[in-house]
Amino acid sequence: MRKILLTLLLLATLTHTRGEGFNLIVVGDPQPQTEEQIARLEHDIVPQIGTIVEEYRATGYPTAILLTGDVVWDTMEFLPRVKAMFESLGVPVYAVIGNHDHPADISNNERLAEKNFESTFGRRYYSFTLGDTHFIALDNIRYSDHDNYSIGIDRKQLRWLRRDIRKVGREQRIAIAMHAPAMNFRKGEVLDYANEIIDIVEDREAHFITGHRHRHATADIAPRIVEHSVAQVNGNLWFAPICSDGTPQGVFCIEERDNEWRWHHRILGKSDDFQIVAWREDFVKEHEEYIVAKVIGWDDKWRVEWQENGIAMGAMEQIEIVDPDYMYYVEHEADYSDIIMARLRRSAYPHKHYFRCRRTIENSEITIVATDRFGRTFTHKVE
Repeated sequence: MRKILLTLLLLATLTHTRGEGFNLIVVGDPQPQTEEQIARLEHDIVPQIGTIVEEYRATGYPTAILLTGDVVWDTMEFLPRVKAMFESLGVPVYAVIGNHDHPADISNNERLAEKNFESTFGRRYYSFTLGDTHFIALDNIRYSDHDNYSIGIDRKQLRWLRRDIRKVGREQRIAIAMHAPAMNFRKGEVLDYANEIIDIVEDREAHFITGHRHRHATADIAPRIVEHSVAQVNGNLWFAPICSDGTPQGVFCIEERDNEWRWHHRILGKSDDFQIVAWREDFVKEHEEYIVAKVIGWDDKWRVEWQENGIAMGAMEQIEIVDPDYMYYVEHEADYSDIIMARLRRSAYPHKHYFRCRRTIENSEITIVATDRFGRTFTHKVE
């Protein structure tokens, strides 16, 4: 009875949010595999997310949490525990199924392999409304066994999706949550199965919210279509306190106000205006003469500029590098088995959210100014 009343209360809350905006905290791939990792999730990461929940509660807008799949790491017994941790924050919790949310000991029986997730979170595909946005959760993992799965949407889900979309006016925003991405970010190509979804969405504004890659990226992948690839909340697979693309431990926050979306990567333990990390000269290999900055949450709609002693110097030069802090951790602080160390090194490759500038005056004060696509400005001083 208590569970039924709680469900009715959450449904009433969601109905009340229609047209009023919302806050959504997207948690990328929590993925605990061991008792030590799930304890860190419970006692370190979830309380820090709870601080963000409390900040959002003060805004007066409804708040919810979305888990982007790989809720666990082949440890089905952890599913109810992870769900309970996030539900303890007192807001609705949604989840999509990831490849690691299937038991590793089940092969060639996808329906049976999905049972643990469904018994914990309910249906693998469903829809709900927050504010002025219609959310659709899909299962895009075509599972055979632990080492063999593909990314795509089966015909049954596509038929359901067409029926569900027909209920939504063309003026209403669509958000599609899945585990694996809609786009190949390295090649800059939308995957075939995602193009089928885009065809069903037609000309509506739509956003894909995905995980799986353990890296942050936001990209306009088609007219009025944006994908948000959310970095892993705990760093790189619990083995590094930062993702391999340099994204610090954190969550992806989406805020709807007056029927408009804005978003940012929120670093755990930092205020929401912390978006720039900078290294002085001589720190970044092959760029020793430059100040190098990382703009967290960057996409190609940002402007990154610099000032010297208060004088505007124009745009910083964009570069692609492997994150210096990530590599410093791997080479000087990490102490794991050879297999894990090889995995940490293998996952590091150059990314685009780095910029450089060179002083024209010795010991001058440098200010980095980054402006996101919504006009929000973030600054960082390098003395």
